[in-house]
Amino acid sequence: MIKKRWKRVVLTLGLMLATAHLYLTLFAVQKNTYVHGGRRLDAFNVRSTASAHLSNFSKITPKINRGVPMGTNSIFYEVNRERTSRRNPSTSVTPATVREREDNGTLFYGRGGGEVPPDRSNSTQILIVAYIRSGSSLTGDILQQDPDSFYVYEPLHFTEKNGAKIHRVQLLNGEVVDIGRKHFFDRAFTVINSYFDCDFARLDFGTLVHGFQTFGNKTNKFIKCYVNKTGQKIQKKLAAQICGVQLQDSCQRSKFRTIKTIRIPMMHVETLLQRYPNLKVIHLVRDPRAQVNSIDLLAKTTKYNKGFARQKCTAMNKDFYFSEQYRSRYPGRIMRLYYEDLASNPIKTSRSLYDFTGMNFSSTVRDYISGITSTGRDGCAICSRRANSSEHVEKWRLNLKYSEVKLIDKQCQETYEHYGFLPARSKAELRDLTIPLRLPRSEMEAS
Repeated sequence: MIKKRWKRVVLTLGLMLATAHLYLTLFAVQKNTYVHGGRRLDAFNVRSTASAHLSNFSKITPKINRGVPMGTNSIFYEVNRERTSRRNPSTSVTPATVREREDNGTLFYGRGGGEVPPDRSNSTQILIVAYIRSGSSLTGDILQQDPDSFYVYEPLHFTEKNGAKIHRVQLLNGEVVDIGRKHFFDRAFTVINSYFDCDFARLDFGTLVHGFQTFGNKTNKFIKCYVNKTGQKIQKKLAAQICGVQLQDSCQRSKFRTIKTIRIPMMHVETLLQRYPNLKVIHLVRDPRAQVNSIDLLAKTTKYNKGFARQKCTAMNKDFYFSEQYRSRYPGRIMRLYYEDLASNPIKTSRSLYDFTGMNFSSTVRDYISGITSTGRDGCAICSRRANSSEHVEKWRLNLKYSEVKLIDKQCQETYEHYGFLPARSKAELRDLTIPLRLPRSEMEAS
């Protein structure tokens, strides 16, 4: 008797579970959701006025095989759509309409549909190739003052610093990729292309929300939005995607897309020159002795002098060789910028930078540059403001010991010949700031 009752209970429970499963499945289909791997998948219904490539940031189709678990709270949002002609598609994305709801499901990032290459003819890409402590923060800050500029500060920092630790990352589109050291340059090109193309689906979460993005005027707005959303207890990756819609729109509307990095040598730049016909490359150079002095002050030690000088001067020698090739192969697209010129004569040099890139050197830009190079502070590790930029240029000559300078001069002799720097022949010559330790500009250009 007891066995029969248990059989009835088991059969009844099984029937109830089967009915509930069928009901949930039908409900999911009716609500534009899908079931995959025994889980209910709530999907985004994203509509974009741009091409399929531009909508990849948050597009999804029923045929999805990758997912990003987001916890118990999901947010659905839609981007309104207007039908456009395939012959003349709009390249702007309409503002997102966000509606929040609680749901026990999984949020997906997808890349459904065919991928359309972005139109690169209407934008100018700018790449600042620099070295640590070479004045790249100042240079990048100057170039982002054009209101039509979208500036990204060191987007490869996360990949370089974390590649040896985590090895693999998940992209916003759900893909998993390797970021280890042997994969660094493959990943680096993907990140750079993502920002130049405004295709953030190929970025990983760590890169997108990195703290360095606060140094860009427009990427900082994204960070503020992200912090605000996470403060509202919204899942981190979901907050990044919601705020990323505005970031992508800002990127697409900007005519100039600028990246500054100390992590890409010139030998790898030709791939980008070929991919982007409007790409302008700024090769930023600074006296190696000044770089050593700056990193000494940052690290509060002098133990890096010998190794740092050898390493950086070797890199600068290779970069000189490739930049000279590119200057003849891609005329008008490579500019060698000396930090010493920028700091000593910031207005004139900045104007030449703007002329080279095609940006508008307005009075507002001029006043800003004048302000950051004549007021501010000197104790900041990566800030662009200097109390007096012209005096800052020669400080290394008063700080470094003559024995240290002789060591660097020996390590960097070939670099000096390439870039026009001069060795200090005595301690008196080193300390006498009226004696230049760099060839005049006319002689450097003649050589």
